[in-house]
Amino acid sequence: MIQKFFAHSVDGRPVDEWQPLDEHLKGTAELATKFAKAIRPNDKLFTELARLTGLLHDIGKYRTEFQEYLRKERQGGVDTVHAVYGAGKALFEHESLAATFVVAGHHTGLYDVADLVLLVNGEKYKVRDRLMDILNYASEKTRSLQFKEICSDSDTQETRYRYEVMIRMLFSLLVDADRLNTEESEKRKLVDSQWKRKAISINPSDLLLKLQKTRLKKSKKSKNGQLKKLRNDIFEACFDKGQNLSQGFFSLTVPTGGGKTLSSMAFALTHARQHNLRRVIVVIPYLSIIEQNAKEYRDIFGEESVLEHHSAVDVSRPNDDTAQAQDIEKAMENWDVPIIVTTSVQFIETLFSASSAQARKLHNVAQSVVIFDEVQTLPTHLLEPLLDVLRELKNSYGVSFVFCSATQPAFKKTTNMKNGFVDDEIAEITPNPDILYKSLQRVKYTVKQSDLPWTWQDLAQKMIEHNQVLCILNLRRQAYELLVAINRNLEERNGFSDLDDSVFHLSSAMCPAHRLDRLDIIKKRLKIGKPCHVISTQLIEAGVDIDFPVVFRALGPLDSIVQSAGRCNREGLLVDENGKLQLGEVIVFNPQDSGLPPGIYSTATNITPAYLDNTRLATDPGLFKEYFTELYQITPTDYQRKGSHTIQHERAEFNFRKVDAMARLIKDDSIAVVVPYGKAIDIIARIRKGQSFDRYDIRSLQRYMVNLRKGFHSDYDKLKSALTPLIPERLEIPVLNKAFYDIKTHRGVVVENLPPEEFVI
Repeated sequence: MIQKFFAHSVDGRPVDEWQPLDEHLKGTAELATKFAKAIRPNDKLFTELARLTGLLHDIGKYRTEFQEYLRKERQGGVDTVHAVYGAGKALFEHESLAATFVVAGHHTGLYDVADLVLLVNGEKYKVRDRLMDILNYASEKTRSLQFKEICSDSDTQETRYRYEVMIRMLFSLLVDADRLNTEESEKRKLVDSQWKRKAISINPSDLLLKLQKTRLKKSKKSKNGQLKKLRNDIFEACFDKGQNLSQGFFSLTVPTGGGKTLSSMAFALTHARQHNLRRVIVVIPYLSIIEQNAKEYRDIFGEESVLEHHSAVDVSRPNDDTAQAQDIEKAMENWDVPIIVTTSVQFIETLFSASSAQARKLHNVAQSVVIFDEVQTLPTHLLEPLLDVLRELKNSYGVSFVFCSATQPAFKKTTNMKNGFVDDEIAEITPNPDILYKSLQRVKYTVKQSDLPWTWQDLAQKMIEHNQVLCILNLRRQAYELLVAINRNLEERNGFSDLDDSVFHLSSAMCPAHRLDRLDIIKKRLKIGKPCHVISTQLIEAGVDIDFPVVFRALGPLDSIVQSAGRCNREGLLVDENGKLQLGEVIVFNPQDSGLPPGIYSTATNITPAYLDNTRLATDPGLFKEYFTELYQITPTDYQRKGSHTIQHERAEFNFRKVDAMARLIKDDSIAVVVPYGKAIDIIARIRKGQSFDRYDIRSLQRYMVNLRKGFHSDYDKLKSALTPLIPERLEIPVLNKAFYDIKTHRGVVVENLPPEEFVI
């Protein structure tokens, strides 16, 4: 009989260098306890629960069958599954439903409650019968645990919601503690005995100094004295409020171009310093380009302090401890840096996911400041569960939230939004937003007649009449058709046979690094007055620092139109032929191809004409509250499948996998594909040559990924033959053949000579 038990095997190393099981359980419990104290410092029950999950999560490895499996003397199967036994001890002896969920799912993900009961009580694993033998081998510390926690089924719905979030937090910190302890053990043995994982902690005072220096440099460069003063006033208000207000919900209502990026960070860092918070998380719309903001933060604070996380790498984990599963764990992200820049997709899926890969980073959201940039883009159909979870994160986990937008939505409590905010629950940071809007007016709106739609040839002709112009459309198909039309017009006018170098087409078919490179060229042309005709979908309208004298915007949602206007006369320096300051022009038109993205986008577009008041659009933030109030009254705010319950109902029933499936922001499955652009080529070659990687390598590849929709006849399906795994049979992140990524004409991924229609960001 085997007397020594191990937690993991390490390929190529002798057995006596494997990590002992008791050492792993103890180390994981200590790390889980540390994490629990950090996020709920005054909650002894929570800390003890965390310690319990750490000590129990792998006790099922105290079985001869599992040890034989580690030694490759037995194939995997029912007899080598281990998590269920720790879950059984948590339920039968410690009466903790939370620990049962967490331990049972720490590899395969959180279960729905009925599946969990069947797993632990069913005949498949005979948990009760086998526990006694397992505990005979376990350490005294594991056997003699006295902790009990009883969850009553008669709790109120509000209590059950809070308990559900607590389970998710415990799950997150256990998964992270388990992976980090294993990582540290492997590195210590494989690298050198002195190895210690480097912790990157936030130093708000140091980061604020760097931010102040950047702000002063930008202020000196600004040529518009009035705009400079207004931006400085906003920055100072954020700096002052950040250190003087208690934790809670805040709104930052600033017109586009008012300096929200730096000012919101000033609030967050002063707030973090005042309340001893651990990090700042910036959440940007998934249809936006986040790399510009991430680059700006990296330039200010340094590469090591900023993580840019957006592409959803497919890290679905196989059962238990296969080699593939261990490799996938190395790719899992845990948000352990001071400043995170991520997308709405990533953040919301982190809150509601049952997957260990997605949920691992959740506990690092606690005790932080979360900035929602362009908050009006939060998905309407998830507002009820989302606002409920945000409120619990604020109340119980020390999170402050900043809602930033030029078009603040009305998240007010109504009959259609029961979890909306009551009066005075959100504090406005900016003094006198109404006056600020009037002072920062830099554009005028021209709304064309809806009964006179424009063809692409009409629009192309109008665009080339301007030296520098941006056009934003609703669909990728429309953007591509306009690209063809404008190049045809320029060719007829100038005689060029190739694509004119003044024409730019920005697409989600391009990886983030590629788009950023193109934006750099666009900005240089704008700065020196060269011709610049840019065609894009909505991805450019939020968070992108570009400045055109004229913007054409296809009729769309009201907030999208106003966000597009933020790319027009951004610096307020536009002058007429006499050198006198003038307003930029935003032209709202109806394309003859009036196709729209489905769902809320189409609904919002339909009610927009009633709010297209040329004067109020540019000067009155109250207009947007009226618009969003109507929108939220006519659209669902809690997702419900046909014939089934809402997300909130499933949350109260502890059906984690149902919630996961329902709360996914992008309903159709998508997969991140690495494209052969820039530095990605060298990173791919290095990983494949050495067959070694960790999550830091995956972080590096983030900027070179494009997400493709999956499904029959989808773009992913059509490109399957052009995709190869990063490391076959180990890490199945697809890498695209270079023949299918167009760098010459900057279309990005190409399918059948056309831009893919179903890309997502």
